[in-house]
Amino acid sequence: MIILLVSVIVFFSVRYLLLRDRIPAEIIQADEFPVIFPDYMGITVPVNNAPLNFKILEQAKYGLVVFSNPENKKIIVRSDNLKITIPLKRWRRFLEATINQDYTVDTYCRNEKGRWIKYKTYSNHVSGDKIDRYIAFRHINAGYILWEKMGIYQRNLENFRKIPILRNDNTGKNCMNCHTFCNNNPEKMVIHLRRPPSGTLLYNNGEVKFINTGTTYTMSPGVYPSWHPDGNRIAFSVNLIRQKFPAAGKNNIHVYDIASDIVVYDIEKNIITTCPELSTGNLENLPVWSHSGKYLYYITSPGYDENVPDTSVKYDLLRIVYNAADGSWGGVDTLLTARQTGKSISFPEISPDDKYLIFEMSDYGYFNVYAQTSDLFIMDLESFEYTELPVNSGEAESYHSWSSSGRWILFVSKRMDGLYSNVFFCHIDSAGDVSKPFVLPEKDPDNYLSMIQNYNRPVFITDKVTVGGRTLARAAYNKVIPVEFDPNVDIDALSGATRIEHDVTKEHTN
Repeated sequence: MIILLVSVIVFFSVRYLLLRDRIPAEIIQADEFPVIFPDYMGITVPVNNAPLNFKILEQAKYGLVVFSNPENKKIIVRSDNLKITIPLKRWRRFLEATINQDYTVDTYCRNEKGRWIKYKTYSNHVSGDKIDRYIAFRHINAGYILWEKMGIYQRNLENFRKIPILRNDNTGKNCMNCHTFCNNNPEKMVIHLRRPPSGTLLYNNGEVKFINTGTTYTMSPGVYPSWHPDGNRIAFSVNLIRQKFPAAGKNNIHVYDIASDIVVYDIEKNIITTCPELSTGNLENLPVWSHSGKYLYYITSPGYDENVPDTSVKYDLLRIVYNAADGSWGGVDTLLTARQTGKSISFPEISPDDKYLIFEMSDYGYFNVYAQTSDLFIMDLESFEYTELPVNSGEAESYHSWSSSGRWILFVSKRMDGLYSNVFFCHIDSAGDVSKPFVLPEKDPDNYLSMIQNYNRPVFITDKVTVGGRTLARAAYNKVIPVEFDPNVDIDALSGATRIEHDVTKEHTN
C-alpha cells in the first residue's frame, strides 16, 4: 500500500511538472523583444561556455523560456521568480548539438491577470571555436578605498566556479597585482606584491621564487610585465607612479608617472638588462612582446614636466626589434602617434598570430580604468591601419586580453553602472571582425547587483592554476632573491644613470 501510494504521488508530481512546462495554448503575441538582464540577445557564444542565466525584467508572475536548435532539440526552463537558470549538463549537450549554428530563444510570461504573452523570438550563434577554460583576475574594491580584501582569483568559464589563487589575507593584507602568464600558460606566472612582503612571485613550471626586481640602477622594481614567448625572459616597465584626486571633471582619480623605463629580466641568469632606446628621458611604458618574440611593443610620452597640464600628456605606440638568440636590440619603429589620433594610446596587446594589435585610447594619460573616455581599437599589423572596435560604450573600456587561439577577446567595462568593472567577451574572426560582447555569466543574475568588487586585469589562461595560495604565501615570506643589473649595459646612456638606493617597500598603484 505504501509503495502504491508513493508511486501515485510520483506519477502526479511528474505529470504536474510536465503540464507546468507545457507551452500555453492561448497566448498574446507581443511586438517587442523581452527585456532581460544581462543582455544575451544576438551574441556569439563558445561551445564550451557556461550557461547564460538571466532574469526577465517584464511585469509578470511566471516565466517560461524555450531554447531550440535547428535539429529541434530544446531546453525548456520555467521560473516562478523570472530568473532563468539553465541546467549545466543539458546546456552542454545543447551547445554541442548546435555547433556553428544559431539557436532561437522564445520567451513567455504570465502577467498578474493570468494572461500569457509571447515576446519576439531572438537568436544566438554557437561557435565551434572553444574559449580558454579559465580567466585570472584581481578582485579589488570599487572607488578609492583601502584594499582590506583583495586577491588574485581564477574563474572556470565552463561553469561558475571561482577560486582564489592568492588572497592578501595570507600576505599581511598588502596590495597585489600584475598577474601575468606566458602564452596563457597557468604554469608560468608572476604576481607582484606591494608593501611587505614586497617582491615578485615567480611561478615557473612547479617552482616558486620570490625575487626583488629592483636594482640600484633602476628607479623601481618591475611594474607592468610581459613574458617573452620563449618563457625565459620577462619585460617589465619600471615606474615612479603618482596619483591625483581632481575636485572637478569626469575622472576623480588620475594615475600618472613622473618617470618610467623598460627593462628585461632573464630568469635563468637572474639579470635585469635594458638598452638606451628603452631607457631615455621619455616615459617608456607598458611593454608587450610579439608572439614571434621578434618585437617588443610599448608606449612612450615626453618626459614629465610639472608645468604641463595632465590633459596634455599623451602616449605614442612604438616597437623595437629584438634578437632572442643573443639578446641584442635593433631599430625602433613609431607605429601611431598622439599627434595623428588626438588621443593617448595605452595597453597594446598582440594577437597570437601577430596579425592584430588591440589597444586603448583615451583623452590623456595611460591608466585608463578610471578614464570614462577610454575605448578599444584594433590595428592591422601588416597595413598599420586601425579602427575602433564596435564594442565600446559610454563608459570606460579597458584591460583586454586575447585567448590562446586568437578567436576570443575579453575586456572590462563599467557600462553596467558606471562604477564597477565587469568582464565581457566577444568572438573575433580571421578578418578582425568581432561579435556583440556579452558579460561573464553568473549562476544567479542578481549577483551583478550585489557584487562590490571590480574585476581587474582579467587574462585568459588555458587551464587551472594548480599552485596553492599557501605555497605562494610561504614563498613570499622566504628570503627575497635580489636580481643583478647587467654589467654589459652602458649605464651612462640611461635615464636611470644616477645610482640610487631603492626602497623595495615602496607602494605602486596598479
